[in-house]
Amino acid sequence: MIKIIDAPAELADASVVGHKFARQQQLRDAGVSVPLFFCVVRETPWTAIADVVGTFPGIGAGVETLTAWAEAAHRATEHMRLMPETETEIRDRYAALGSRDVAVRACVVGRHAQPGEDDAADPFAGLTDSYLYVGADGLIDAVSSCIASLFSVRSVLYRARRGIDPRVLSICVGVQQMMDGERSFVAFTHDPATRARGAVVAAVYGIGEGAVAEHADIDHFFVRADGIERLISHKERMLRRAPGGGVAEYRVPDELADLPVFSDAQISQIAALAETTERLLTGPQDIEGVVTADSAIHLVQARPATSPQTPTTATEWTNHNLTESFPGVTTAMTYSHARVFYRMSFRDFYRIVGIPESRLRSQEHHLRRMIGFLDGRAYYRLDAWYALHSQLPGWDVIRPMWERSLGLAERDSDPGRVLDRPAITRVIGRSPRLIWAAVSYPRKLRRFLSWWDAQHILGTGLSQKPVEEVIETYRRVWSEAGSRWGITILAGYLSLAGCVAATVLVKRWTDSPEVDLTALLPGGPPNRTLQSVHSMVALAEQINADRVLSARVLTADARDTWDRIAQGAYGGRLESDARAHLGKFGDRAMHDLKIEEPTPRQRPEMVIDTLRPFVAAGATMQQTRLQESTAAAAARDELRRICPSWWRRAVLRVALRAGTFLVKAREDTRFCRTQLYGFSREVMRRLGSDLAAAGYLDSPEDYVHLEAEELLGAFDGTSTHPDLRVLARTRRDAYLRSCDRPALAANLTTGPPPIVPADLLRTAATSATAGSGTELTGLPSSAGIARGRAKLVLRPDVPPCDCAGRILIARETDPGWLPLMLNATGLVVERGSMVSHTAITGRMLGIPTVVAVPGATSKISDGDEVEIDGRSGIVRILRTHSQRMR
Repeated sequence: MIKIIDAPAELADASVVGHKFARQQQLRDAGVSVPLFFCVVRETPWTAIADVVGTFPGIGAGVETLTAWAEAAHRATEHMRLMPETETEIRDRYAALGSRDVAVRACVVGRHAQPGEDDAADPFAGLTDSYLYVGADGLIDAVSSCIASLFSVRSVLYRARRGIDPRVLSICVGVQQMMDGERSFVAFTHDPATRARGAVVAAVYGIGEGAVAEHADIDHFFVRADGIERLISHKERMLRRAPGGGVAEYRVPDELADLPVFSDAQISQIAALAETTERLLTGPQDIEGVVTADSAIHLVQARPATSPQTPTTATEWTNHNLTESFPGVTTAMTYSHARVFYRMSFRDFYRIVGIPESRLRSQEHHLRRMIGFLDGRAYYRLDAWYALHSQLPGWDVIRPMWERSLGLAERDSDPGRVLDRPAITRVIGRSPRLIWAAVSYPRKLRRFLSWWDAQHILGTGLSQKPVEEVIETYRRVWSEAGSRWGITILAGYLSLAGCVAATVLVKRWTDSPEVDLTALLPGGPPNRTLQSVHSMVALAEQINADRVLSARVLTADARDTWDRIAQGAYGGRLESDARAHLGKFGDRAMHDLKIEEPTPRQRPEMVIDTLRPFVAAGATMQQTRLQESTAAAAARDELRRICPSWWRRAVLRVALRAGTFLVKAREDTRFCRTQLYGFSREVMRRLGSDLAAAGYLDSPEDYVHLEAEELLGAFDGTSTHPDLRVLARTRRDAYLRSCDRPALAANLTTGPPPIVPADLLRTAATSATAGSGTELTGLPSSAGIARGRAKLVLRPDVPPCDCAGRILIARETDPGWLPLMLNATGLVVERGSMVSHTAITGRMLGIPTVVAVPGATSKISDGDEVEIDGRSGIVRILRTHSQRMR
């Protein structure tokens, strides 16, 4: 039975006309500008063709079988003609629209509790036919074709995959006034690749079908809390009305090719429309609209934003700059301290900048897994960091530099693109607590340093104290640190924000194309690391005053030389200064955050090894101070050279002095971290020695292969392991095996949990053989990681089974590629956008997808082993086909 509907109440009923048209009517009723339309509903078309089409093979049938059935059902439906009176009524309603051209679109309507097209449970467009710029002559044929598209191959295959029997469905065809758009857009209320809040707009000249069908060049706009980020392309193609109706591809006028399709003001209007749609329809939305010659914005479609059917189970990791603190393979003891340190310090930091305690409690699982332990190496777990850092005020401003520091790909690494006066105003307005934290920072820093210096002094000499007192001191220091150490993280945060601001100012106000802030920072009081260098130089100067001692330091046994100095053999002043140096700076050494690595506090002779280059160079404090003053003068001269304006130079001096203060603060607090780990090293060594003496460890050094709580539990009575000797021995063997294996990649991805060692070993093998594999970059469109053999497809006439388990590489796709995509584990195409068919299908199928990858089909060969990252947009060629065959 066929019904023609134009009453607003029925048009707003999704059970009658489907979700696509019901949403449009609901928006019309709410005052949104949506073109007028009516609907033609064909209830369960299967009943009219059941006698001429073979038995449905079932939703579990193979692709080829379902394809053959769909083709037969589609042909049979096409041959069904509408009744003459129905055709007349359709033409009458068309005339009432008062529009020469109309858009004719189909929408599947669910029946018997089955989801329909654009249902929140099935939010996928493009499965049924659409026709644009349809006139009176082509109207009936367009309606009939749309009805038949219920049984298109792509529709049947997709719904079979979803467990939906196509025989129980109805179809609705909407006939709508055609808005002749000069510019068009598709907008998401959330980033479709990452699901992050903030509108994403894809814009084209002409009509929006050009973006979806990959036949137009696209600009992308990302609407953030702190401004609008733009990716402007060179545009050559667009779709407009063809002379005889329908659409045709045209060339974009040269004068428009490199201009943004929309101004920031128009993008803000579109983002507001998207937010209104989300509010009215509930939940993240994907909308399409056009802007006509009179600059009016008309919404033509709205649907729930597609997201993967199942959440991604891949986990991304990096140790890009973490290796500075924990290089190579480390031990369970070091990792257990690092895990607690990151959790406590960042939790306190987030509290300081204004993140509510209730939210921190809800994020506790992320705080506990900020760093992982993979094959004996420390790694940042990126999903935890993004979830936590995305709460920070001004995150959009500092994110590019933060990502660059981790060696991650970012969409825009130029902070000037996101840092402007409105952005700063919004950040300040949203977080007065952050502003107070910055203003009060110098006072709080002084208080922290005073507190820590007192703790550090109390923490010395633990080897002579009772074990209960040692443990009590250790737990008290770490407990107090949990509510104080956030100030040290704030130093880094403010330094990063200050670096962004100073970089932008220098770029705007000077003639320097490249900015090296370190060359502009003025001198100032020495930080604690530099103080340790000064102390070494002063010791070297005293040593060089005695030729015999100087020669001894350079050539004799380091341990014996230290003992003689510490015993006063070369004077009381040198003895006192050397002991003072060891007391204050004895925790500083190479790899000093790795508890298994000794420092001068355990091996004082290391001071002699460090002194030797200073003694050999004849270093003096006069020379050191001269070098520092010369560097400060050079910074002033460089600023004067690149910034002739005196008043701008004065402002920059203030900013750079603030930068110098923050750099010093960051280095001072890092030095405190070194001392905290040094204090912990002393405690753990003491406990390990006692445990070994009692016969519970093979060696006093084996304590490094236990976690801190495991070692403490042996004394507290809280240990759950019956034999710590066996546990330490097992971990020691695993540690040595990890040392012998090739290092894992700096950036890696693990599959679904649990994360097992075998998977990590395969990753290590892959990274070792990958060599200098090619890396391509495109637009991230569907999050997740896929790794496998590439299937290069230049025409969609290959058997779908050939794509099974492969990563499909193509120039572009259209709905006819769906059988191939259903079998693929990942999608890479040269063309497209975040709203193109490939991107939408990737999200619908829940497989990693990267679009707009230049040269993908020429640089990736069939059979190459590739890895694609649907969050960052990176495509890596791990091994070529020829390498795999060797």
